[in-house]
Parts: sequence; C-alpha cells; structure tokens
Amino acid sequence: MTSPTSSPDTGAARGAILARLRQSAPSQPLPVPSLAAYHAGPFGRGRLGARIDPAALIGPFEAAARGWRADVRHATPADWPAVVRAVLAEHGARRVAVGCGPAADPGFMAALAEVETCRFDRPLEHWKTELFDRIDAGLTTARAGIADTGTLLLRPGPDEPRTLSLVPPLHVAVLRASDLFASLPAAIAAQDLATTGMPTNLVLVTGPSKTADIQQVLAFGAHGPKALVIVLVNDLEVSL
Repeated sequence: MTSPTSSPDTGAARGAILARLRQSAPSQPLPVPSLAAYHAGPFGRGRLGARIDPAALIGPFEAAARGWRADVRHATPADWPAVVRAVLAEHGARRVAVGCGPAADPGFMAALAEVETCRFDRPLEHWKTELFDRIDAGLTTARAGIADTGTLLLRPGPDEPRTLSLVPPLHVAVLRASDLFASLPAAIAAQDLATTGMPTNLVLVTGPSKTADIQQVLAFGAHGPKALVIVLVNDLEVSL
C-alpha cells in the first residue's frame, strides 16, 4: 500500500517571494515619464508645433512605402477612379470587396465600374467562404499616411470593416496627399483621436503581408494580402 505524497509547502515559498519584492520596492513613487523628448525626436516629428507641409512628405512616404514592397500610384482628384480601374485590371481582379460607405461614393462607383462589386453589407459568417475563396481584391480608404515608415492608418467601422484590408490577396487603398503626416503621433494629434474618443481599433498597414520562417525565408501573403497598391491622390495642387 502506497502512502499519499505530501504536497510542498507552497505558502512558505510564496511568502518568501513576496517578502523579497517588498524589500526591493522603491521607497518613493517613480516619477511620471516626460514625453517631450520623444515628441521632439524623429518618431514624434510633427507632433508639437506647426504641422509639416504634406507636400514635403509625398516623396519620403513613397520611398518608405516602396521599401516595404508596396506599389504607389499617383493620381489626381479627377482621374483616381481610372487609376484604380487600371490597377485592378493589371492584377486580374474580377471580384472586388468594398465597404458600404465607399460603395455609395460616386468616385468608388466609377472605380469599380468594370468589375463585380461585393459589398460588405452582411455579417461575415454569411459570406465567409465567398470572401476567402472568391474575392480577388479589397478596396478601402486610408485615414492617414505616415511618411516616416510608409504606413497606412485605417479606421475600420461598420461602413468599412477591417476584413477588407486583411483577407483578399490584393489590397488597394486610396489615400489623399493632404492626409500625410510625418509620424504616427502627429497623425493622432491632428485628427484629434486621443480627445474625441479612440476607435475600437486602428489598422496600421506597412507593405503587404509578410512573414519569415526559422530559415529566414521571406514569404508574402501568408497571413493577408500578398500585394498592396496605394493610390495617392494629389489634392494639394502641387506638381509631382
């Protein structure tokens, strides 16, 4: 007959650990860190003081975005729907998903005139198979562009769910040049997101989806779109 195994004295061990933590605790409250140095540095560029002219950020944004394998196409407020149509044709996209908000915009309607449009107007579970298996591209707007990193800032919502930028193999995003900012803190401050109420989520898109396995082989499209095309609409009245 085997005797029951006695359990270790976990209470004593716990007490010893807590005692050491109390001994190492600071005697005075730690000072609140100052963000002034961060905001004055390169990653906070444009957060304090006058906003950096978006026209001066077009080149840096495009260079950074292309560095992450994004394709940047220039357009004007008049011809951007035609540029989107050309992009979709180049990629062979026949079925394009779009949110209900953009789908009601005349410009987006013109951009999608030559493809089959699938509006994201029903719960995901009702058309999940179609979305994952038969949609060639997702077309979205971009709330802002971050020049320092070539990043798009998307603000998803019921009219434009984030799934549009995460699932289809091709993501086409329309970005106005006037919405270019030097840094993420500058964009958040300028659009007053911190004081008017942060959305439930913001999507930051830096190039197409990519991953590398243990052998350090870079693969695109493993967890999202394998191609990203940014249609940069020059609404600043500057020549490029």
